[in-house]
Amino acid sequence: MKYIPTSNPWAVAATVLYALWGILHAGLGVAMLIDADWGDAMDEAAAESNMFFTCAVVLGVQAVAVALAMNRLNSRRGYWLNLLVLGVVDVVFLVVMVAPGYVDLVGGMSGPVIWLAAAVTSTLARRGYPTTP
Repeated sequence: MKYIPTSNPWAVAATVLYALWGILHAGLGVAMLIDADWGDAMDEAAAESNMFFTCAVVLGVQAVAVALAMNRLNSRRGYWLNLLVLGVVDVVFLVVMVAPGYVDLVGGMSGPVIWLAAAVTSTLARRGYPTTP
């Protein structure tokens, strides 16, 4: 892909924030999977946990890829992909993991706070500057 620099500071900020969200989630997922139980005696809860962290890795990589390939260019498709997909992931995470207390509030809010900042900056980028499809 040809490198196309952007002069849109909001798109740059959104790219950095979405990439940070992705690195945070992919890194956490990989770290948890390295220590995971993959043996034959794995119970259902361990299998579900491994699946959860595998999804975190995949979504983290997707967030970085969309940020670098699309949000950097202020793409409408990239805007909606990261806004909706990552937003849904964070809302579900808050409801299922943070609200019941399985994850501490401070640690559990880091991803949603980064997503919110990325959502705001990418929205400002879309409103004030030329965009790509």
